[in-house]
Amino acid sequence: MNAQARQRDYLGIATAYASRVVLGDEVAGELERLACQRFIDDLKRTDRAEWSFHMDADAVARVCKFAELMPHVKGRGGLIKLEPWQVFVYVNLYGWRDEEGLRRFRTAYLEVARKNGKSTMIAPLGLYAMAMDGEAGAEVYSAATKRDQAAIVWGAAKQMAQRTPALEERFGIKCTRNAIAHAHSGSTFQPVSRDAKRLDGLNIYLALVDELHAHANREMWDVLETATGARTQPLVLAITTAGVDTSGICYEQRSYAVKILQGTQQDETYFG
Repeated sequence: MNAQARQRDYLGIATAYASRVVLGDEVAGELERLACQRFIDDLKRTDRAEWSFHMDADAVARVCKFAELMPHVKGRGGLIKLEPWQVFVYVNLYGWRDEEGLRRFRTAYLEVARKNGKSTMIAPLGLYAMAMDGEAGAEVYSAATKRDQAAIVWGAAKQMAQRTPALEERFGIKCTRNAIAHAHSGSTFQPVSRDAKRLDGLNIYLALVDELHAHANREMWDVLETATGARTQPLVLAITTAGVDTSGICYEQRSYAVKILQGTQQDETYFG
């Protein structure tokens, strides 16, 4: 394990980042500021009897360390080092736990500008969910409207696995042409495009939905959400650049996230 991964205080990084954004010391938009304020407010609620969630710093460290053991597969080379805003997202998604130790957030909407490494950011989460999260028979999917788009995140994850021999040697992760597999847990990670019939009957643990703004209708989104019903802590994570269609599923999810952040909608299982 590299020294970088051993020494970083990920919860501290996320908390410091959120504080800087709220105080105006970090350039950020209003919705990001509200997300950071929500996080800080929730941290303050952890010692209250009526608050049923807690922050698991060990769970945060495991997923962040794993991600930072993965190599960059484009551009700069070397190992990934999560940016503070990326750590903030990881901490929220994997740190918040309910009274049974299960993850709080079951749906996430992330809107980022282009050239911010969104594929590199979420690809390790697919590998982690497949092999490191203790889920038997985990089904992980990178989903998009077109197979080429779906294969971007999955392809990045595949290259990360292929360039990290220890994943196969120690954990038994193997890559084939169309899937990444973890034989010990019977888990797989595959790309899927818009084909509702093909998705019927799946048992999704993690769905990484790339470029949600490109989805012309909600068909795939609905199928993905429905297919998580048998899991105790599934996650459907949409990551997208901004779109212009105000009638599609992307705008619907964005609007819902905005309502939560603005306080007009209550949903403790949705992260935006």
